[in-house]
Amino acid sequence: MNNFTKAIALSALVTLCYNATQAQTRAYTVADAHSHNDYKNNIPFFRAYEKGFGSIEADVYAVNGELIVAHSKKEIVATHTLKKLYLDPLIEKFQRDPERHLRLLIEIKEDHKAVLPLVIKELKPLEQYFSYAGHPGRLSIVMTGAVPPANEVNNYPDWISFDADHIDGYTTDQWKKIGLVSYPLSRYIKWNGKGVLNRDEIGKIKAGIDSVHQAGKMIRFWETPDTKSSWLALMRLGVDVIGTDKIEELGDFLNTNPMNTYVQPAPTAIYQPTYKTDGVNKKVKNIILCIGDGMGLSQIYATYTANRGQLNIFQMQNIGFSITNAADAYITDSAAGATAFASGQKTNDRAVGVNPEGKPLRSLADYSADAGKKTADIVVCELTDATPAAFYAHQMERSSAAAIANDITSSPIDIFLGSGYKDFTQKTNGVSPLDKMKQKGYTVIRSFDDFLNSPSKKILALVDDQETRPKMNGRGNYLPQAFNKVASTFKNEPNGFFMMVEGSQIDHGGHANNLKQVITENNDFDQMVGKALQFADEDGETLVIVTADHETGGLTLLDGSIKNGYVQGNFSTNDHTGTPVPVFAYGPHAGDFRGVYNNTEIFNKLLALIKAK
Repeated sequence: MNNFTKAIALSALVTLCYNATQAQTRAYTVADAHSHNDYKNNIPFFRAYEKGFGSIEADVYAVNGELIVAHSKKEIVATHTLKKLYLDPLIEKFQRDPERHLRLLIEIKEDHKAVLPLVIKELKPLEQYFSYAGHPGRLSIVMTGAVPPANEVNNYPDWISFDADHIDGYTTDQWKKIGLVSYPLSRYIKWNGKGVLNRDEIGKIKAGIDSVHQAGKMIRFWETPDTKSSWLALMRLGVDVIGTDKIEELGDFLNTNPMNTYVQPAPTAIYQPTYKTDGVNKKVKNIILCIGDGMGLSQIYATYTANRGQLNIFQMQNIGFSITNAADAYITDSAAGATAFASGQKTNDRAVGVNPEGKPLRSLADYSADAGKKTADIVVCELTDATPAAFYAHQMERSSAAAIANDITSSPIDIFLGSGYKDFTQKTNGVSPLDKMKQKGYTVIRSFDDFLNSPSKKILALVDDQETRPKMNGRGNYLPQAFNKVASTFKNEPNGFFMMVEGSQIDHGGHANNLKQVITENNDFDQMVGKALQFADEDGETLVIVTADHETGGLTLLDGSIKNGYVQGNFSTNDHTGTPVPVFAYGPHAGDFRGVYNNTEIFNKLLALIKAK
């Protein structure tokens, strides 16, 4: 081992113990992606280039004075020249895109003495773009494969660098010609890309990576599994170039990575229930139905992870699963999903408060009013949106906002909170829903602070859209505060109350495939659930139900750290899925909600408790 290599090895050993146990925090982009054996895909160069890849590989043979791109001699086709497949399109693209940078990795399949003179000749039209010491261009040329020995590398132009598979045996000047270090992953471990690497495996690989980095070079691995788990592992280890044959899949993975990764700055406190009345067989006076719109088990566990292993919802010990399909579709929307647990019948997607034939259905709010209970419909979205509308409206089409707004005038619900003011101002025969609600004695409120401070027990609060903006954009503690306001208003009612309170924008995060939005909305919802659990303990006659209308986004959790509040996810869709959603219950009769059942059973179980003598 020469002195140069000894210095590298010593430095790597010093940092190994720390680095081997740390998650990689570098922000990867598609510019860190490498199209391995690019010429073998159906559209060479263009697929990887248009996806934004920062590195593209082509294997070449010297044939009759030209560079032919092929993986093996038997695959040589005379028309598949490097010039035609790569150099000409690259010149055209660089002329149109003055900001683009690229590494072209040219693998010499055999005879570097024949290939390299042709490389010098054929790449001459690109020389204005070359990037090398003293010439900060946009195109890096790295020769790999059957490269010349160390004592020959300085015989070639400055713009040509070489890919090395070792760091020994180079002088300082020779090492300057090395543009990349590439190792087969099998040099360190054998891995099929499934599961996670153990500590010993991480230590072995990290030692190699650190030695290359300490030598001032970038590193890539080949013969790696081409899976999301493998890509993540390489990223955590700090590998500089992530190779793939799956161009679109890796490109999408890296492009969406910022929205699929979240670290919660600090945990929020949770409430510790007493469980004194949990599951007891006694009369239920108050019902708090908490709906996390789009909230599946993955969304909940992501929030639990981000909150350092704490969640109010997970304090609830009586758990079931709700099957969410609509009457006419395997995958429900919020309208049909909410109608099912609000009114007890499966209906068609997009229908609110009606059966598949359009017949109006009575909701839990109606039956609660019949029983003398006070009622509330509290949401962080437009009050005409599907979930809140399912408790008071009766329309075949959820987008019929004006008709839905007009239906509110026939509802017995005492307190409404949401946004969407304009929907309630449209007049029919000179009268708007707002006018009718005022005539019925409702206090119409336009700000959240006024809602919190109002002494009225009949409220239609239609706050500005800015007050229901996403939690991550500064909404504040809207949902927990709204819950406290309604609960304190109703707590002394002799016949109790029914409250539906929705975490509306968990669903928005799922549709946007934005993990931060999912978690911050779910955390806000969970804080409200904590308030509900505390109220239930203090009251002793309150049942809290937490569930969802459906799951949104097909969220898969790929990585995370409960200790650090870090979550890495991946979404399979920007729409709803058919996955059953959990049902959590706390308080008297909480055990009634165990098992697996259709979402309509939530209605049936709650209605039985409302009607119980």
